[in-house]
Amino acid sequence: MIVELKIHFPLKSLNLLLGILLSLSACQYDPFTHNYTTEKPDKSDVIGRYYFERQTIDYQIKEFLEPNSNRIANPMILINPDGTYEFNNIPDFEGILDIEFKGLVNSKGEWNIQTVGTIGDGTGNLQKHWGLVLSGTTENLSRLGFMQGEPPYSLIFGYGDPDEGKAMIFKKN
Repeated sequence: MIVELKIHFPLKSLNLLLGILLSLSACQYDPFTHNYTTEKPDKSDVIGRYYFERQTIDYQIKEFLEPNSNRIANPMILINPDGTYEFNNIPDFEGILDIEFKGLVNSKGEWNIQTVGTIGDGTGNLQKHWGLVLSGTTENLSRLGFMQGEPPYSLIFGYGDPDEGKAMIFKKN
């Protein structure tokens, strides 16, 4: 005995279901991608002081406090013309899925302009994302990208899945 079961969906319901399925399966994108620097900057254009602008990792953190003083930290990155850098009170976040604030980092080392990633346009074309590779700091802070198509550049640290848009941004003063 064969039993035939027929289910009738009104066209509106079928369209709604199809829309939900498409949105769940659609690819997301890094919300900062459109600002990434894709042309190699001149060394002279990246030298300077960069101050903390914002972070999108943990919205509950409104400010960072210096250890043992409870003074509000003013995170700053200094990029020197001699190929060295200095971090003052740079927030250090760690993790892949659960990204947590680990403390403030003060460090010094050397920097090089290199590609730090690629940007796809969805058609298979890839562009280089230029940034800095740093020595002498934590692994989480050793690669940062440039933002903007021309000077003055900003700096971005990305965390976790780029599609989630978890980042820390520094603006050149």
